[in-house]
Amino acid sequence: MICRYNRAQWVRAGFALVGGLACFFLAYLFFRYLPAFVAWQLGCPWNPVPAWIVTALGLGAVAFSGYRIWRAGGGLQGYHESALYHNLGDTAGAFVVDHYVHRITAPAHVLSQLFLAGPLLLLRVPTLIASLIPDNHDLENRLQSTLVTLREVNKWQAITEHPALHAEILYLAQMGLIDFSSRTEIPRIKARSSHGD
Repeated sequence: MICRYNRAQWVRAGFALVGGLACFFLAYLFFRYLPAFVAWQLGCPWNPVPAWIVTALGLGAVAFSGYRIWRAGGGLQGYHESALYHNLGDTAGAFVVDHYVHRITAPAHVLSQLFLAGPLLLLRVPTLIASLIPDNHDLENRLQSTLVTLREVNKWQAITEHPALHAEILYLAQMGLIDFSSRTEIPRIKARSSHGD
């Protein structure tokens, strides 16, 4: 049980690391080449120094924005939740304007979320690694025993009904093997049905 959970956390951390680096690399390509290409198209080709300055500023802004979102407990957001989404109304004119404006704001939203995924995924890696559970035989046996006890009860109950099992209950909740509700003053728990743990 612990081994399977820890293995899943390592796999998630690996995917987050690879995904974060890939998103940062895409942001690098965007900031390194697109502004220089636009300047070249306008007849003002850049030498490498301004291109690298723009790249560094762009990546710095992405990293800082991602860090701020992560610190606030946020994450990536859907298009309808973003500041780029708008709804001008139900009239025919508003519908036409919405249609054309969404052709610009929707790709901008996709790019912003793709670039922010870089720092957000990389910042998730240490969190996933920190959530690993000590893998020892005694703890494994205690978790199995606690899970059996909670499944026998088979109802929502206050965590205070098991004062000697708080650590085990929190580990089981972390592993997703029991439901944990903190909506009330005293957290409540309920074991999930058996699915080959």
